[in-house]
Amino acid sequence: MFFHSDGDKLFYTSLGSGPGVVLLHPTPVDHRFWLPMAEVLAPKYRVIVPDLRGHGQSEAGEGPITVEKLAADAGRLLDHLEIAKTLFAGCSIGGYTLYEIWRAMPGRVEALAFCCSRPQADSEAARAKREENIAKIRERGTAEFIESMLETLIGPTARRRWPQKVAEAREMMQTVRPEAVIAVQQGLAARPDSVATARTMRVPCCVIAAGEDGGSTPADMRLLAEQIRNGGYGAEYHEIADAGHFAPFEQPELVGRMLRRFFDSVV
Repeated sequence: MFFHSDGDKLFYTSLGSGPGVVLLHPTPVDHRFWLPMAEVLAPKYRVIVPDLRGHGQSEAGEGPITVEKLAADAGRLLDHLEIAKTLFAGCSIGGYTLYEIWRAMPGRVEALAFCCSRPQADSEAARAKREENIAKIRERGTAEFIESMLETLIGPTARRRWPQKVAEAREMMQTVRPEAVIAVQQGLAARPDSVATARTMRVPCCVIAAGEDGGSTPADMRLLAEQIRNGGYGAEYHEIADAGHFAPFEQPELVGRMLRRFFDSVV
């Protein structure tokens, strides 16, 4: 199914029925990242899984793919589905988008679940690394970048136990056009710091960290939970020792049970 946002055609699908849950995937994969976990939620919830712009079957549009654009896309998806308010979960850039959704449209948020999505902006070193990756992609395409991402985004435990997940992730990554990968890297480098944003959150929140995640470390995710609590609102915190940055994809049953219990406590 498709909807339009700012002139671009974007894809989404849904499973189940009941209260709405919107799941925002990381880059450079697509909505299929969530499907095994979505099956855990679908018996009670209407699970809505879009392809973020530039990923899967969604058009990229022009210019950098920023969290501001992605949040606006999510709002237009809710408009398209005639949903006033919903539950959200996001991983990596999907979680970064949740910070912007809260800043831009807090009235549409029932609850927020952050998986491996640090609140801090990129460091100067991280921005420089993104610029280096952009230059390599422009010169040589995405093959080298994809193999690097598979090493860093999927934890060593998952690569050892479930090697088929590496192949599944690679297949998703290979569908993303080089121009879209560059646009996402530009948007990630420009994303704002969200530590202060976390202190303003006034809805139930769940924070999930992964022990093998070097990008959004458990310390980063504990900081997020602490900042939400410092703002006067509670936040669940869970840590999966043997998972990497793609924790919901690596261990969908475990993460699905965590989110099912969390959402059940809200609705």
